[in-house]
Amino acid sequence: MNNIFLLMLIFAISVFLIMFASIWFMNFFSRKYIGEKHMVLEELTKGEVPKLWSKRFKEKCNKLQKKGDQQEKISILKKEANETHLKKLSNIVKYIQKTKLIENEETRSNILADLEKTRNKWEEGKYNGA
Repeated sequence: MNNIFLLMLIFAISVFLIMFASIWFMNFFSRKYIGEKHMVLEELTKGEVPKLWSKRFKEKCNKLQKKGDQQEKISILKKEANETHLKKLSNIVKYIQKTKLIENEETRSNILADLEKTRNKWEEGKYNGA
């Protein structure tokens, strides 16, 4: 009788831990892939490069500037940053076009119009992405 109770207890604890881990993973996934997109959206609609996107490039630029006389490498890095940011912007536009998490079609249209302005600004080189 004690063995059955012990096995049931172990089973119940295992199920609880599996459920807890699943919930934690889903929250992490939601925050990472959905929340991140919505966090950067505000900066994008203002025409700014999200800090989350530019951080890595700015750190590399700072390292190169500390070394001194690295203008060619910095220029290449800024071009790479621009291309990367434009690709990420395109991915956000595709996401906004498809997601059900946008309130209504008017809101979706406004966001897409703002993102198009941002894209045009960036393609003209009028932003500080790195």
